Formats: sequence, C-alpha cells, structure tokens
Amino acid sequence: MSDPLFAVFDIGLVFALAIGAAIWQLARLKRSIRRDREAAARQRAESGQEGAP
Repeated sequence: MSDPLFAVFDIGLVFALAIGAAIWQLARLKRSIRRDREAAARQRAESGQEGAP
C-alpha cells in the first residue's frame, strides 16, 4: 500500500470513529427525550391533567 493511500485510509478511520460516536450519542439523546416525554405524559394522565400542555 502506498504512503498517500495509507494516510487517507488512516485519516478516514479516525473520521469514521468520530462520526460513528456522534451518531450513537444523537440516537441515545433522542431515545432519552422520547422516554422523558412518555414519562411526563404518563404522569399527567395519572394526575388527571390530560389537557395540560
């Protein structure tokens, strides 16, 4: 493998790891927000404030 090709491959791996970690964190954040909203809706329903925002 030539040096420039190896350099591109090496840098690509670093960026792929960074982008993969960012996508994973975004998915976790969205899942957490969804769970929080569901818990809040459940709590509103239990307290009888179903029409409240």
